[in-house]
Amino acid sequence: MQTSKQRNILRVLAALAIILLIMPFWVFVINERELAVVLRFGKPVREYVEPGVHFKVPFVETVRRLPKTLQYWGSQGEKIPDLPTRDDKKIELMPWAIWRINEPTSFVQRLRTEEVAEQRVRQITRSAIRDVISQYDLAELVRSTDRPIPKSSDYKTPAVAADVAPLDDAIDLPVDDATQIEIQHGRPKLIAEIKAKAQERLSQQVGADSGGRGIELLDVGISQIDFVESVRIKTFDRWIAERDSVSARNTNEGERLKQGIINEAKAEVERIEGEGQQKASEIKGAADAKVITRYAEAINTVGDFYTFQRTLEAYEKAIGQDSRMILTTDSQLLQLLKELPPVEDTQ
Repeated sequence: MQTSKQRNILRVLAALAIILLIMPFWVFVINERELAVVLRFGKPVREYVEPGVHFKVPFVETVRRLPKTLQYWGSQGEKIPDLPTRDDKKIELMPWAIWRINEPTSFVQRLRTEEVAEQRVRQITRSAIRDVISQYDLAELVRSTDRPIPKSSDYKTPAVAADVAPLDDAIDLPVDDATQIEIQHGRPKLIAEIKAKAQERLSQQVGADSGGRGIELLDVGISQIDFVESVRIKTFDRWIAERDSVSARNTNEGERLKQGIINEAKAEVERIEGEGQQKASEIKGAADAKVITRYAEAINTVGDFYTFQRTLEAYEKAIGQDSRMILTTDSQLLQLLKELPPVEDTQ
């Protein structure tokens, strides 16, 4: 009895093991991020778009899993170069697109792989962008409305001096004023037109040998717009030349103001020095006049004694110890020397 029960348990376990081994060959699970197409000898026979557990015929049918999520196309390497606008502006832009698989069976039959589908999205998007952009001016692509755009000239700053012109009035910059162009469509409408044209071309390819069915183009956009490199270089060179011109003008204006300030300072210094010298001359003249007046008063007061004293002071300064003098007989100094008493010899 015990042996029979053990045999039954072993049989059940063996059956379960066999079921577990063969289950992957006839059962498969689809999650919420996947789509599935069942292929029988390479041909699609049915599709599953909802998550769940499904069955297939082992060794006869295979399951092709596809992404149900939104797919993004666009990268730095997908930049469209040398794209002309209606007003002959050469630009380059970076497009992007969002697509998804909406018909798994048609996708497998026509496009087969995600790489081929992305290539189809790339071709259609780039072609639609070229066709639409070439029909409009550049301003229509970069602007949305006629809203006034503030310019640098709207932000005036006080000049350094009253006779110095503001920077914006210094030179006339030859730049096209895109703010004066009337915007009839604007960027959002152009993007919508590109999207509609791309979706139309994708739908027109249904049933064609080139494929196109099985995917849905949800959105198209432009992430970057720029002039082509040659135009950018010329534009930067022109801006550099214009800024150099402004810099040279401001430098010359500064040098002129500097020289004017230096000249004014020199003139002020010369004026102050002249007034000082004049004042000093006046003070010196007044002092000399005062001295002369006092000399005259002294002469009138003491008479010959003052004259004698001044004469001695003059001789004392003029005659040294070893001086040799030649005097005439009528010289006052000779008369004084004659009147001096002889010096007694002390030896």
